Amino acid sequence: MRYMRWSGFAGGFLWLWIALPLYGQELPQRQRQVLSLPLQRLLQQERPAEGIALEGPVDAATYRVGPGDVLTVMIGGAFGQTLQAEVSAEGKLTLAELGTLRVAGKTLEAVRDTVRRFLQPHFARVPIDVVLSRPRSFYVHITGAVPNPGRVRTAAVARVSDIVEQAFEPSPDASNKATTKTPVLRTYRAEASKDFMPALRNVLLHRADGTTLRLDLLRYYTTGSLAHNPYLLDGDVIEIPAFHVQRDAVTVQGPIPYPGTYDVRPDDTVLDLLTVAAGPEGLRYLKEVRLIHRPIAPDDDIVVQLIALDTLLQHPERAPSLRAGDRLIVTSAETATAAAYGFVRYPGTYPITHGKTTVRELIEMAGGLLPEANPRAAYIERTRSFYFKGTAQATDLDFFGRFYLQQSLQANRIVVNVVDILEGKAPDLPLYDGDRVVIPRDEQTVFVTGHVARPGYVPYSPGEPARFYIARAGGLGPGARAIYVFDAGTGQVRQGPEAPVYSGDTIFVDRQPVADTPEVAQLVLNDQISRRQHRILTVQTILTGISTIVGIVTAYAAITR
Repeated sequence: MRYMRWSGFAGGFLWLWIALPLYGQELPQRQRQVLSLPLQRLLQQERPAEGIALEGPVDAATYRVGPGDVLTVMIGGAFGQTLQAEVSAEGKLTLAELGTLRVAGKTLEAVRDTVRRFLQPHFARVPIDVVLSRPRSFYVHITGAVPNPGRVRTAAVARVSDIVEQAFEPSPDASNKATTKTPVLRTYRAEASKDFMPALRNVLLHRADGTTLRLDLLRYYTTGSLAHNPYLLDGDVIEIPAFHVQRDAVTVQGPIPYPGTYDVRPDDTVLDLLTVAAGPEGLRYLKEVRLIHRPIAPDDDIVVQLIALDTLLQHPERAPSLRAGDRLIVTSAETATAAAYGFVRYPGTYPITHGKTTVRELIEMAGGLLPEANPRAAYIERTRSFYFKGTAQATDLDFFGRFYLQQSLQANRIVVNVVDILEGKAPDLPLYDGDRVVIPRDEQTVFVTGHVARPGYVPYSPGEPARFYIARAGGLGPGARAIYVFDAGTGQVRQGPEAPVYSGDTIFVDRQPVADTPEVAQLVLNDQISRRQHRILTVQTILTGISTIVGIVTAYAAITR
């Protein structure tokens, strides 16, 4: 009895051990055994995937399966099985001994549904999935205006730009057999002409099914539009036409990232070409575009059309069409700026309204003055002033006077009292594009220079006149003749030893005119000699003219007697 109980227990355990692999399967044991052996043989040796760079997960809804693709079929269950198979050259997928399916040309998503429907009768209530393990490789052809036309091997995850870029790469080394293309091409194709360029905005992609796509590859490079850079399919032919740079092109000029000459597409508009030449973001900074139409007939007039960019962006359907020979001249909506430098809280460059933003408003944008700022010494530079200031040569000044004037003509400082402006005692000054407002630090010093013993900075003492600071600088020199105080804020000049002085002012002690060095003395002497010779030549010219006139009058009188 005990023996029978142990025998029954052992038999039940043995039955459970045998039946366990069938859990989750509704196949007869005969089918299960027949299917497992081919599956195991196919899955034991898995080929390594090729090193293909992917730009992201493959889209099953758009990826077209073709010969060479390696697909993995995963069958779930307690003891799942995995089958890896390659699509044959005829476009068929063989699933072990179960059968063969035609999958070439179908999307990966459609192939997945087909395999599921095919295997479902054998695996009820079991998850089945199909994934792309390794994309296939195949040949495509590139022709036209490229240095290296011909047949190129590529992968199913490659795009049109990949092949075009390869076709423009330098020729391989002489050891590579691909170099045999070059002499063959030269036997029937002339050398490339500088008047023709590859029409990258009219790349033609000929599909094996007879359809042709016209791609704007430059639009892809500028905007990243993948619609103009699709994936390649088996048997694709890429054709790069050539266009004449003067006869077949449109020229774009102006402050844009990519000005130049572009080939024209059949449906081109001004907005299309500007998007390529400036980019979507660059269009925001453009103000207007001038479209110059080339005359169709020799007697036609040139048509110029002015287009506002904001109106063009609001109504893109109104964008004028383009034709070969047109010209686009773009002007940008530049933002006027002014800078606040020195001892303001946030120094830097700020946008302004040209001719309207004032000095006070700019300082407020810069956070106001710092405690150590000296607004009395502030000044404004106008960096974009184009007023004619005259020339130092057209004067009767002496050498030093003309040199000083020449140096002064290079300055563009505006005479303004920033202190009075900030305190409301003077009208606020409007700023223009490129202006610079400089607020120096109040160093509590007075600069003493000129004919003094020790020129330099002297500590400021409120209420003290000019003679006090000259004394601190060592006193007057032996040849001193006049004292001038230059106000740091207004530039006004106060004269004399009792002139009031404020922090930041400059005291200049003049002296008798004497050359500092032999070189300067020689320059002064040469200048005086040049002036003397100029006066002599002028007198000689006048005397010669008078003599000529007297001779003519004398001769005329002698003849008429």
